[in-house]
Parts: sequence; C-alpha cells; structure tokens
Amino acid sequence: MSANMKMKKLNLLNMNYKKCFSLLELIIVLFISSIVIIYTFTFTKELYQTQSDNQKIAILKIDLNSTKIILERNLPYISSSLKYNDSTLFINDVILLKNVTAFSTKKSSNIFEVNITLEDKISQIWKFKL
Repeated sequence: MSANMKMKKLNLLNMNYKKCFSLLELIIVLFISSIVIIYTFTFTKELYQTQSDNQKIAILKIDLNSTKIILERNLPYISSSLKYNDSTLFINDVILLKNVTAFSTKKSSNIFEVNITLEDKISQIWKFKL
C-alpha cells in the first residue's frame, strides 16, 4: 500500500471520528435542552397554580372583609336577621356569603362574637361591641 493510500484512510478515519463526536455532542445538547425545557414548564405550571391559589385566597379575604363591614353597619339588629343554612350565610333572607363551612355566633351583654370559616381555608373570629 502506498503512503498516499494510507493518508487517505487516516483522513477518512479522522473525519468519521469528527462526525461521531459531533453527533455525540448533538445528542448531549438535545438531552440537556430537553431536561431544561421540561423543568421550565414544570416550574411555570407550579408558579401559575400558586398564583391562582393566592388569587382565590385574596378574593375570599375580600369577601370576608365585606361581610364584616356589612355586619358592623347592621350591628343593632344583626342577631335576629343573620341565618346560616347549607353553607350559605343570609341576612334578612338575602345571600350574604357563600361557601361558609362553619359559622357560629355568641351574644353576651355588650359583645357580639362571630366565628366564621370560609371554604376550610380562612377562619376568623370577630368581636363587635354592642
């Protein structure tokens, strides 16, 4: 075999090694990119879910604060007009608050106490001076 033929074979072998190495690099890059994309989507989904839950809790807090304000404004005759039935709180037979999981009132000589739990997420005790 001549030296020229040996050089050509060595060049072909080197080219094949370069192609194999480039293919291996491409496979590794695709694998790492796939992992990064999957974890990015997972993180984004969890972030969206957390924000959605936080938004729901904020809305529940606003509903509770609105209910508290309504109770404060109608304090003199609230004990007779406030009713709780089927997870709904009524005032004068009008829906005041839905999704109430626990509700109780306690009236003493000069304090009206309301214990309310909304969707098993938020629980508050309000004390009003009569």
